[in-house]
Amino acid sequence: MIGLASRLLWGIPILLGAVALLGADLLGWSDGYGLWILCLVFGTGATYEALSMLDHPQGFRRERRLPWIIAFYVVTIYGVFLTTSVGSVGFGSEGDWPGELASAATTLLGAVLLLGALVSTALSGGQKSPLWARVHPPLTLLWLSIPMVCTVVLAEADPVGVHLVLCTVLMVKGCDTGAYFIGRRFGKRPLHPVSPRKTIEGLIAGVLTSAVIGYLYAVQLADPTFSPGMALVLGVLVAVVGQISDLQESAMKRRAGRKDSGASIPGLGGALDMLDSLVLVMPLVLWWRVILAA
Repeated sequence: MIGLASRLLWGIPILLGAVALLGADLLGWSDGYGLWILCLVFGTGATYEALSMLDHPQGFRRERRLPWIIAFYVVTIYGVFLTTSVGSVGFGSEGDWPGELASAATTLLGAVLLLGALVSTALSGGQKSPLWARVHPPLTLLWLSIPMVCTVVLAEADPVGVHLVLCTVLMVKGCDTGAYFIGRRFGKRPLHPVSPRKTIEGLIAGVLTSAVIGYLYAVQLADPTFSPGMALVLGVLVAVVGQISDLQESAMKRRAGRKDSGASIPGLGGALDMLDSLVLVMPLVLWWRVILAA
């Protein structure tokens, strides 16, 4: 119960804070800076923690992490600029996304999948091979920058992009919550050995929770480009891919000999633990949106 109390005590205010920043963007109060703040703050924490996993328990020495965190800012900002410059990204006069963006979104989705596998390999190889130890930081940098780029591009290029970002965050966290409570109460069949506490019953509950949240959000939004039917499909995709992304991060932590990525958020671990599902989900949502609109 203490663990659950800590999760709620810290998780709810953090989620409400994220919703408030995105809400400020939606209302035009922050000129889009709310999302940038979220991406850079959580991205900084996640990058710091991911770098610290190498050669655990010593980790990547603190004084050597700062240049890579600065590089994370540069890559993320430049990545957004570059992607939004491709073919004058955005809906055209007839509501079509340029083909160049579809290719870019597909490339980003594929890249984050590949980079996740490489970062995990580098974590184990870096403890034995100097080569893997050298490539781990840039791989980690790219792996965490791409989801941030996709998030900001989606928000800036799509008329309902900020709504999609907010809806996605709510679906992911709703999935995590549903899976956690139902899994604890009724879970019997383990989902995957890399994360023994996750269960198939919890996954089913998470998928249903995510789909319902997406459906209700779309009903309230009442935008023809994001219908309730589309939201149901997206909710299922987000839940399934989010769990895959979560398992990927769990594999990294296991290779590093850790239970959590960090200890900055009591009961929840670190920033990377909070972002883990979104690492694959945000590139997926951008790709899904582009393909539907192409």
